[in-house]
This record gives sequence, C-alpha cells and structure tokens, in this order.
Amino acid sequence: MHSSPSLRPRRGAAWRRAAATCVAVGLLAAVSAVASGQGTTVRRAAASAAGPSVVAAAARLTAASPAAAEAVEGSASADAPAKRLVRPGALMFPLDPGTRCYVLDNFGDPRSGGRIHEGEDIIANQGALVYAVVDGRLNRQVFADGPSASLSGNAWYLTTAGGSTYYFYAHLAGFAPGLQVGSAVRQGDVIGYVGDTGNAGPNNFHLHFEVHPDGGSAVDPLPLLAVPYGCTVY
Repeated sequence: MHSSPSLRPRRGAAWRRAAATCVAVGLLAAVSAVASGQGTTVRRAAASAAGPSVVAAAARLTAASPAAAEAVEGSASADAPAKRLVRPGALMFPLDPGTRCYVLDNFGDPRSGGRIHEGEDIIANQGALVYAVVDGRLNRQVFADGPSASLSGNAWYLTTAGGSTYYFYAHLAGFAPGLQVGSAVRQGDVIGYVGDTGNAGPNNFHLHFEVHPDGGSAVDPLPLLAVPYGCTVY
C-alpha cells in the first residue's frame, strides 16, 4: 500500500530565508534587551519573538563580546534615542569634526604671565570648516600679521543678533571668502578654517573658542556645546 503524499508545502529557499530573518530579528532584540538592561517587558517580547534558546544565546554573546554590547547600547530604541551627541548642549558645535575631533576641557587652566585660559581648545584637521554658532554679526577681525595677534592669530568676534553676547574664534588658518567686519551671518555659515596661527604652535591645528554672555567675562563653553558623538572630550 502506497502512503499518501504529504499535504505540507515544500519549504524552499524563500521559506528558509524568511525563517532566518525572523530568528535574526529575535536575536537582535534579545541582545539589545540583555545589553541595555531594559525591563522585563522588553525581555519577554524578545523571548516571545526568538524563543528561550535565542535569548540564552544572546546573553552568551553579550557576555563574551563587550564591544557588541557597547554597540547595542548606542543603538536607538523606543525608550532611548540613538546617541548623536557626547554632550547635548544647546549651542551649535563651532566646527566640522571630520575625522579628527578632540575637545580639551581646559577652560580656566593657568597660562603664562598670570593669565588663565578663557576658552576651550578643539583639536581638528587642518582647514576644517569653522561655523557661526548663532545668527549674528562679525564685529571684529584680527589678522595674524597684525600688532595684536601674537596670541590669537587670525580671529573673529561674532556678536549674536539683537544682543551683546559674543563668541571668539582664534588660531584660524584663514577667513571664509566675502566676509568682513560688519558682515551678517546665519547659524551654520562657514566663517573660517582651523589653523595654527598665533601662539597655537606649528602644526598644532585647533580652534580656540570662547563664549562671553552679555558681553562680559568668558564662561566655560563645554557645558553649552552640542558636542558631536564623533568627538572625544578630554
């Protein structure tokens, strides 16, 4: 007696790809739950999607690979948006971080002649774009070969529109074309380029950046800045 043919559909390549995708999604959810320490609701959802064996595998993967856990921690979820900023301040970062961005937390450090450091130094690639951090007007320009440029080198003073708060940019390689004292700029406009003029030191390419609220004494810019995630703060 011949047996009846199976009524189950054949599980071809397309079915196997779909199944693999489901398992991968479940594994990813499980890794995320384990790595970020989220609550039982997320872990139950991961277990439901992937099954207990996948959750256990995810736990083993996380324990064996801290780098993987760190990568997942930086991922977005319903409860935790993806990290885009090291420090999420309200003030625009003053330059393009590119492939080299080190923010030195050196406001207030002592300097020669009894001075103190009144800004933040941001090490970057030579020629990196420097931006206007607010809408405003360029009200003073210092040239590296001028009589008052031994410290600053090429520099801009940018005063906020409708106010007296100003921002000081020093050690610029040069100025963006078409700008002069009195030029109005918008937030994000390129106003210059990172350099090593003044007392920065040869090949020590960085931007010295100051903030002077209401035209008064300098304050530490670091807590105010929206520092990109690609930068390192020292």
